[in-house]
Amino acid sequence: MSAVSALVVIISISMVIPASAAVGPTPSAGDGVAVDRSSGDERAADAVPTEAVSVTRADEGIRYDLRFSRPAGADRAWLVVRGSARVVETAGFERVTGSDLTRLRWTGEGSASASVVVRPNASDPAETATTEAWTFTRTPFVELQWVADGSVHQVWPLAERPGNVSAEVGAFGRYALVGATETLTRATPAGRVDLVVPAGAMADAKGERVADALARAARDLDVGDRDDATLAFAAPPSVRWGGESVPARDEFWVNADSRLDTAEAVWLHEYVHTRQSFRLAPEMRWFREASAEYYAAQLAHEQGLIDRSAVEAHLDGDPSTVTLTDSATWAGDDVPQREGARTLAVLDRRIRERTYGQRSLEDVFRRLNRHDGVVTYAAFEQTVAEVTGEPDDAWLGRHVNGSAPVADQYGPDARPLAVALLDRLGVDGAATGSTTGAGGVLTAVRGDGAAFFIVATGFSGVAAIPLYGALRRRERRERATGTALSGSRAT
Repeated sequence: MSAVSALVVIISISMVIPASAAVGPTPSAGDGVAVDRSSGDERAADAVPTEAVSVTRADEGIRYDLRFSRPAGADRAWLVVRGSARVVETAGFERVTGSDLTRLRWTGEGSASASVVVRPNASDPAETATTEAWTFTRTPFVELQWVADGSVHQVWPLAERPGNVSAEVGAFGRYALVGATETLTRATPAGRVDLVVPAGAMADAKGERVADALARAARDLDVGDRDDATLAFAAPPSVRWGGESVPARDEFWVNADSRLDTAEAVWLHEYVHTRQSFRLAPEMRWFREASAEYYAAQLAHEQGLIDRSAVEAHLDGDPSTVTLTDSATWAGDDVPQREGARTLAVLDRRIRERTYGQRSLEDVFRRLNRHDGVVTYAAFEQTVAEVTGEPDDAWLGRHVNGSAPVADQYGPDARPLAVALLDRLGVDGAATGSTTGAGGVLTAVRGDGAAFFIVATGFSGVAAIPLYGALRRRERRERATGTALSGSRAT
């Protein structure tokens, strides 16, 4: 892994976007390579402006110099810049409005240009950072609009990222990291994952481990929606704790100090978000964070980064009566990560049991990714039924669309009775909590579900004692009768 430093990247993009097409206005950036898109319709090509963007690291932050040719046949044209980005220079544009939205009207017939600067700490100091060697910020939202033949057309010069830039200049996407960087690339089943690290922000060995973990997660998480390129940023430790992802862009950042060997596994959590292509109705909003939290812990365990007890401890918690489909009942924003992930853990187990291990929650996840339209609670219910082969509406109605706590695996209520029964049966360690006896079972798999199984087993054992005694007495009688009959035949 080598550190290199450069300050300028030139992005030349020639794009053709039909009048009926609309690229979502996701703030993002170019990829530092020449890109040529054409539809074969020369008239459409003539109508779309040529865009050239240069990105430099300036004293005041990151500077974007944009140059445009006027769209052919345009009656009017204007440039829109949103958020904390500041327009510092223009040519061929006239400022119309300012504040949170800067609108520049195209005043001439020839080309026009504008320079936009994003200063670190301008909008959210918790998510930006800068040193003498590099700068990390959000990429600004810039949109060019024009009217031709009565229709409004739009392009987003910083939003197209078919790939990412070379390590010599940094990386751009939803976020921008310009300056001295370290880039690690790993092959994935669909393409690659790139981990971009500001020089000095992360030890080389840790960067290697993170890149390896992301590549393995890309291979092992079988939920569909694999993209050919995933861009991950190791954000400087000075930014806020945690991370952020943009699933539509297949990119994310995580605080460089975040650990891999923990059930929270923020690196894996944010990666799982990039595999979520579904659109969720309000009542299913919990599923996005719940599935990311659950599978982050599962992937960390599967990769040997944590043991099973760490997963269970992370998903454990006091019974909660929130309703996942009703955010008004949530005590805080972490409900999906806690109660939601715990519910999915139990649902995953139910699916595996009902399908004899042939299917799992991954199959539900994959179908939701392929779902045509917004995923509603009814669609979720139907998907679970399709995966298991039978409806599970009653259970889902109680624990997802209702307020019944999920105690199947994580509640402690029945443990004392279970321990007492197993101790009565003479199971070693039941009363002491030994890891080799019943206490070990109760420690490894906690809750009413485990306790119910143990209690049921205990009752079975208790009930079996008189049954086995009766069977032994019957066997002795039959044996005695058989001996007597044999003696009578002999005489």
